[in-house]
Amino acid sequence: MAMGWVALAFVYLGGLFWLARWGDSDSPLAKKLTSHPAIYSLALAIYCTAWTFFGSVGEASRNNWQYLPILLGPMLVYVFGFRFIQKLTLVSKKQHITTISDFISSRYGKRQTVALLVTIIALLATIPYVALQLKAIGSAFQLVSDQQDSELIVFLATIFIAIFSIYFGTQKTDVTEYRRGLMLAIAFESSVKLLALLVIALVAFFMWYPLSTAPLLQSFSTPEALSTFQSFPFIAQTIMAGAAVICLPRQFHVAVVDNLSLEHLKTARWLFPLYLGLIAITIPVITVAGQTLLAHTTSETDTYVLELALISGSGLVQMLVFVGGLSAATAMIIVATLTLSTMLTNDVILPRMLDKHSTAYHQRNVSKVILVTRRCVIAGLLLLAYLYHQQMGNSRSLASIGLIAFSLVIQLLPAIVGGLYWKKGHAHGVYAGLI
Repeated sequence: MAMGWVALAFVYLGGLFWLARWGDSDSPLAKKLTSHPAIYSLALAIYCTAWTFFGSVGEASRNNWQYLPILLGPMLVYVFGFRFIQKLTLVSKKQHITTISDFISSRYGKRQTVALLVTIIALLATIPYVALQLKAIGSAFQLVSDQQDSELIVFLATIFIAIFSIYFGTQKTDVTEYRRGLMLAIAFESSVKLLALLVIALVAFFMWYPLSTAPLLQSFSTPEALSTFQSFPFIAQTIMAGAAVICLPRQFHVAVVDNLSLEHLKTARWLFPLYLGLIAITIPVITVAGQTLLAHTTSETDTYVLELALISGSGLVQMLVFVGGLSAATAMIIVATLTLSTMLTNDVILPRMLDKHSTAYHQRNVSKVILVTRRCVIAGLLLLAYLYHQQMGNSRSLASIGLIAFSLVIQLLPAIVGGLYWKKGHAHGVYAGLI
């Protein structure tokens, strides 16, 4: 049984590898498809990680509408902050920006220390969050296979992600060049996780409906539940999520660096919020069904999505939900690792390496040195995340790691806004703010 789920995971991941390779091919269909604005818009949904896929239902079970701010913030930013995103992308394209640290540094006199500080903050936020995705993969495997030990699947998934990231993310030194295959793979994974949530919400509704005469969203429409919308945590987390969709390094890379055309933003302005809105609609349905059908079990609320799939009796639904969770985790890890490796290579390692051995490196192929360095950094980052997962795997504090990551990266927002609109902004102010 366990080996069947391992096989499914690797068939899916292998298919993803093939799809990305096909996207990088010279086929006219591949070029047309990967250049479509819908692919860009769906790739933005990398924002929805495994903790959105599994943890939103848990949050809704505990605090009703408190799950919504993480989805509502980005929706409001893309609908009402469209001009800001457009200007951010336009300026970045003109200056050939490669990462969020490069953007902030370039707007404040190309100071290396600014880039270094931003990279450190990104590293502190990303490593635990990647470890959380690995934990989610392991937890999902444990649940569907009824195995206590999930270390093998987590280890194998980490190895696959390293190979995938190195193969598709380090073929060329110019990271501003549009990576068609990678974007196609991310967009496909976004489609899979949305489909999985829509299907399990539909299945959950039809399992719940014959067993209850109460209105579906009764627990979400009480005065106490509705008062959540006026609470400080709801408003604060909405603002945090709106800031995070701009400041998360992986989100900045997909939205800005991998933007093929400014025209694509017009599609993303409605398609990305629509995607998030569809996910937001599924969460209460899955929550209410889980509370009804799993009330007398020992199931944790964060596992309702998978538990409902398991009691549905449909192998197809179980496979789809498992693969959906796998998609949510792997897509985030791949892009976050690639982005962080670029930041560490460009802002920390290469400046010192090239300064120290400038004569030697001028005589060699610098491109090869950059690619090898970036590959080593990717491997090192995933090893760090895996070790963090090993040490902190049983810590319940990981449940809030997404919010902690958000609170870290939104420290970058004043520097980004100031860099775009305030010509008198100085690097010393950025130092003070970030420190």
